[in-house]
Amino acid sequence: MLLITHQSQARSLSLVFEKYGTAADYGFNVQVVAFLWFTNSSDKSYGLPMMGGTNTFQRDTPLGYDSGSYLIKWEFDDQANPMPQVSFASLGLYHLVGPHSAVRLRVPLPLEGQKRKVAVLCAERPSGSPRPFWTKGIGLSILRTLPRSVGKELLFSQPAVLRVWCDRELSHPGERFSVKTVD
Repeated sequence: MLLITHQSQARSLSLVFEKYGTAADYGFNVQVVAFLWFTNSSDKSYGLPMMGGTNTFQRDTPLGYDSGSYLIKWEFDDQANPMPQVSFASLGLYHLVGPHSAVRLRVPLPLEGQKRKVAVLCAERPSGSPRPFWTKGIGLSILRTLPRSVGKELLFSQPAVLRVWCDRELSHPGERFSVKTVD
């Protein structure tokens, strides 16, 4: 029994680089992007907020099947002003990734000549049951006086917004970076 080694559990959320490519936005502007796979190997569902609060699904080919990718809110590791802590309710429209599933994402690349790590934002799906304090007595009387949007945030617990980092740094395809050696 003592010789059996403890194997660490795999992370339940991962973001893995697939390839570089191009994507056209609705104004038909072509942009170089990185395609990534977001994998949820847990028993929970996670929401990935879409850019601009709209459905950002884009098919891989004009006549393609249901395969495609989503443009998700992201953050680079060296941003001077990283996204502040936000609540799940303020993320807007999101794509729900169920337990033991994966989805293909796309993120724009950093400026030419830069190499950066990227993270996508996600949050565990909020629970469906309300907090007990707000359903009776003084909590309920306070809740009735608040605007509906504020009351909704108080009534249901809001999970923290998580950052899932990509397994490699992104740069423009074809760029070569010098490797520094340490003596």
